[in-house]
Parts: sequence; structure tokens; C-alpha cells
Amino acid sequence: MPGMKTENRLERTLGLFTVYAIGTGTMIGAGIFILPAIAIGKAGTAAIFSFILAALITIATTMSVTELATGMPRAGGGYYFVSRAMGPGIGTVIGLGEYFSLVFKGAFALVGMAEIFRVIVPVPTLVTAIFAALILLAVNYRGAEGSGILQNAIVAGLVLILVGFIGRGIFMLEAANFFPIVRFGYGSIVSTSGLILMAYLGITQLAAISEEVKNPARNIPLAFLGSVITVSILYLGIMIVVIGVIPFEKVIEMSNPLAYIGTKMLGRWGFNIMIVAGLFATISTANAAILSSSRYPFAMSRDNLIFRWLVGMHPKHNTPHRAIIVTGIIMITLVLFFNVEGLARLGSTFGIIAFILINLAILVFRHAKKDWYKPTFRDPLFPATQIFAILGCLILLPQQGILAITFAGIIAFVGIIWFFVYGRGKAIPDYNLLDMLEKEEVPVMIKDIQEKRVLIAISNIEQEDDLIQLGNYLGDSLIGLHVNKVPLQTSLREAREDYICCVKEDAFYNKLKDEFEKELEREKKQQKFLEVFSHDVAAAILNEAENEKINLIVMGWQRDKRLHQWFGCVTNHVLLYAKSHIAILKGYFPKEVKKILVPYGGGENSRYALYLAKRLALSTGATIKLLRIISPDLDEIEKKEHEVEISNIAAEEKQCQIEYEIKERYSRIDTIIDATEGVDLLILGDSNERFRLSLLGNIAWRIANNTKIPLLIVKRYRPFTKIGAMALWSRWRKGV
Repeated sequence: MPGMKTENRLERTLGLFTVYAIGTGTMIGAGIFILPAIAIGKAGTAAIFSFILAALITIATTMSVTELATGMPRAGGGYYFVSRAMGPGIGTVIGLGEYFSLVFKGAFALVGMAEIFRVIVPVPTLVTAIFAALILLAVNYRGAEGSGILQNAIVAGLVLILVGFIGRGIFMLEAANFFPIVRFGYGSIVSTSGLILMAYLGITQLAAISEEVKNPARNIPLAFLGSVITVSILYLGIMIVVIGVIPFEKVIEMSNPLAYIGTKMLGRWGFNIMIVAGLFATISTANAAILSSSRYPFAMSRDNLIFRWLVGMHPKHNTPHRAIIVTGIIMITLVLFFNVEGLARLGSTFGIIAFILINLAILVFRHAKKDWYKPTFRDPLFPATQIFAILGCLILLPQQGILAITFAGIIAFVGIIWFFVYGRGKAIPDYNLLDMLEKEEVPVMIKDIQEKRVLIAISNIEQEDDLIQLGNYLGDSLIGLHVNKVPLQTSLREAREDYICCVKEDAFYNKLKDEFEKELEREKKQQKFLEVFSHDVAAAILNEAENEKINLIVMGWQRDKRLHQWFGCVTNHVLLYAKSHIAILKGYFPKEVKKILVPYGGGENSRYALYLAKRLALSTGATIKLLRIISPDLDEIEKKEHEVEISNIAAEEKQCQIEYEIKERYSRIDTIIDATEGVDLLILGDSNERFRLSLLGNIAWRIANNTKIPLLIVKRYRPFTKIGAMALWSRWRKGV
């Protein structure tokens, strides 16, 4: 049928109990059979307090995760939250870290399951682990609902067994086994919590499936908080029973104390029941790890941070099958070649870092107050819970050991390098942490009454008329500036006196001044022409802009040296240090402006570009065409959100005519250049990327070198960056 559009979607199929079961399953795993003995060996009876501390930190973090998940229910969970709060650079690091953390944990669970199964059937551990991995991959390959049904059955059986174990064990406690309470000092409580927190890291996995949850406003808070509280109660009950039933000297020598207690309860039947419970627990953990970890490459691929082929959806099952297969291959490889128990401990370090970043993300979003962040659940104890969780994690992190910290540093370094090599310039979102922290609103509507003072930096007669005409449209008061560069061997006073003597014969200066005055006289605007002597042209422009309280500096694209993309030229120095907004004109300014193209990405520079376009349109009668470029990989909900946003922007301004177009393309540069056909002027907001060596972003630079029409590049002043980090960088370069 002609015109039919085919769409592939992952429907919201996970209900309350399924999500609750997945969350509980990710946290009740092999650890419930292994961690008690290890924790008691490190802290004695005080290990109970270690579990309580770890549970409190997790519950505090769950409050943040729940708020973020109801505000941004997208695949990727912790990665998505952190990347939207702090930008794709940090998002890449946490995405890779959480992904490998889950893979390590899943591999550990598979081996744990194989070891338990070997007690029943003498099958080699590797054979059982790989066979189980293949079965779980097949279930997840067919879709989340299939794995959700499996998860429900596993968790239901496991919880019933553990509840029965705790209920029977309470009546077997020996009070003498609890003393002394603090056997190894109070420091052991904190150090043991760092190990135990590994068991609770599944909450970040649970957030990764939030976009598949039905009725997320209700089900996400209930499922997330319910699963964490359930697991905390079960862990606490298990610890009390193990400590109270088995003397300290015996429990530290056991690898599976729960099976031993099961034997004391019901003999051989009790032993078999706890073995089956162990199998349930480890399979649950491995299944949840595969289910959730596949979301991380999926989400990162959608944000242009990993190769797009990972995003491919299965035509029948609507699952990210390639991401699931890659996860399975890595997990099986770890089972074959690595000590997965050690890797699971190393991977947990990134889980603790994820806790820190997720809690920081809440602080960032609450500070930024973005219109698009509208969670249906808000933490009522904000910011106390976030501060407690962050401080707790910072205390626990060093307890993971030098090796784990080093591993985390290596993954972070790899993530940063990958971002700069592959994702920089095309990754989503196009802002970073500093953009979120700076709350200054960018004007879009033409209703401000503040006088706009524009400085026109004039360096040649050829472009003077164009710059004056542009400045005339954009500003209310104009200051023309011509800087005479004086050699270092000559004093400024000497140069000025020599210039005054010869000024009447200086045709260049007189023509600049005459043209400036003549042009502005017709417009009856306030004007001033400055002739400045300086050893440093860029410094002179910056000083005069500050002295004159300039809002906008208008400059021309340097034709002699071009506009170098690296440090060194006058324009770059102004771009780096100016405390005013900047507009750089490449080419001529059209004598008649009928149509202005503004690529709009939602960042502060593109918003300011739209604002300047409106000021131009108000004076010239031009029509503004807004161009929004979105990834074809976005789901229909996100595409609709972009359409509503851009249509509202076009409709809100009544003083000029605005039309808009949305294009689904991978290449923003080619799309913008193609859209310039029939356009008189292209106004482009520079990218919001910070801390780069090139002062213009890659997109602005490439478009400037390829477009055939006049181009105005707009860059807003951001005080935090210029005065802070970039000033420090400059001082370091100069050896100050």
C-alpha cells in the first residue's frame, strides 16, 4: 500500500509484579549464599550493621532512581539519567562502567549456579555455566515478557523458600553466638559494607527497563522501593539466622552456611531445598543481568556513542537482539577465561560510582529546573537522601581496594578516549554538566527592553559596510572599533603621537570613520568610533567591549589567515576570553534578506541564534525557517516531543513569521547545507561543547567551509567556563 509507514516498537509489557520480581531477582543472587559467611568473617556479629548501612544507602539512592525513572523512562537507566544531567562524555564512562559491571555480575552468577548444580549432578562447571547462559540468552532474545514470566516464577519460589528459612531459623537462635558484637572494631563495619553493597547494585539494572513498564507513574515507585525493602529485610533476616544458629568459629569455614542450616532444620530435605533456592537465586541474577545489560548498548547506540548496528530491532520479537547477543558472547568469554568472582568485585566498584552519579543527577536536575523534566514522583526528603547516599558511597569506595579503584580508572579512561574518538560532535545530548549548572535564560522572544549595545570590530574596508549593516539590525547603540597594532619595540604613546601627526594623511583611517558615520547617520542611532593603539589586537577588543558594557561583538571572518580552528589568531582569542556574546559574519551581508535559516537544536547557542534571527526579521521583514534535525533512531514518542517543542516555538512569536521543518537524518552537516537552497542568510549557533582546543565546534567549522551563502555564527558568553576552567588553562600555557 503506497504511503504506509512501518514502525518497530518495544511495547510497555511489564506490570507491577514483573518489575518487582526483576528488581528483587537482581539483588537476591549468589550473594545471599556466599556473602553472609564472608561478611561474618570480616566483621563478626557487627556484619548485621554492615548490611543495614548498605541497605540505607541503597534505599536513599532508590529514591533518586525512582524520581529519575518516572521523569525519564528510557532504556539505559543510570546511563540515561547521568548522560542527560552531565552530558555524553560522563555518560559514556558510566554507560560502559555499568554495562561491564552487569556482565561481570552475570558471569559470576552463572559460575555460582554451576557450582551449586554440581552438588546434585557431577557436570563440569564450565559446561553448566555456558549451557545456562545460552538458555537465558534465548529467553531474552524473544522479548522482555518471556523473561519477565521466567523471573516471576524464579523470584516467587525463592522468596517463599527464604521466608520459610528465616521463620524457622528464628526459633533456633542461640544468644551466645551474637557476642561479642563488635569483634574486629568499628572500622570493620564500614569496610564490610563496601563489599555487601555489591548485592544491592541491581537497582540501577532495574532502572534500565523503565521504558517497558506499564503505568510507570504508579508501578515504578511501588516496584522499585518494594523490591529494595524486600531484599533488605531478607538479607537482614538471613544474617540474624546465620549468626544466631552457627558459632563464629564454624561459620567462617563454611562456603554455604544456608545449606548447613537447612540440614539442621529438615535433614536431607532441608539441604535439597536450600540447594534449589541457590539455583533459583543464581539463575535469577544471571537472567536479570542479561535482560538489563542489553539496554546499555542499546541506549548508547541511540545516542551515537556506540555503533548503530547494535540498535537493530528483531523484526519478529521487537528486541535489541544484537545487543543481547554481544552481551552473551562477552559473558561466556568471561566464564571461560577469567576469575569471575574477582571481576564481579571489580565491577561492583563502578556500581558504587553509579550510585554517586545518579544522586548527583537529581541535584543537577532540581537545580536546573528544566521544563522537560517532570517526574511523577518527587523525593520528599530532597536533598537529605542524596547527600546521605553520596557521602556514604564516598566512604565505601576506598574500601574496594587499590585494584578495583585502578580498574575503574582504566574503564573511565577508555570511555573518555572513546567519546573523543567516536562520539564527540555527534553524540546526544549536545550539552554537558556546566550547561546544566548555568541557569541564565537565553532570550528567544523579542520583548526585552534592555538597550542592545553592539561593538563592531573593523579590520578592513571591504567588510565594513556588511558589518555595519548587520550591527545596525541587531543593536540599538553601535560602537565602531579599529585597533592599530603597535610593535613591542615601540611604546604606545610614541605610536599614538606619531599617528596623530599623520592622521590627516591616513586615507585608510579616514575612510573607515567616514563610512561608519555616514551609514549610521541615516539610521539615527547612537554611535561612537574608537581608534585604539595596542600591542595586542584581541586584548584591545576585549578591553573596549568591557569598558563600553557591550552586549554583542560583531566580527568578520578573517580573510587573510582564515579563521584558524586552533589557538593563535585574534578571533580565537576573542572567542575564548570575551565577556560578551559574539557573532562572526562569513561572506557578505545580503542587501535584501527575505529568508533566514536557523538550525535549532535546543541548546543555548541555537536559542540565541533564533533570538538574533528574530531581531533581523523584525527589521527586514524576512521569514525565519527553523530546521530541527533528529535521529531516525528515536522512538515515536521522542519524535512527537520534538515536533511539539518546535511547533510551539514557531507559534509563540507574533511579531515575525516563522515556519519550521523537521528532518530525520544522521548527518547534521549535510542536512543543514542542503537546506540552504533558496535561503539568503544562515544563522548558526555554535555547538555547546566545552574544553576543546578549537574555539568553534566541528559542525560550525565544517559548515563555514562548505556553505555557499552568507553565514552568521553565534556564540553566547558563558562566564563559568571562560573565567574558570579556560582561564586556568591559559595561565598554565603561559607558565604562570
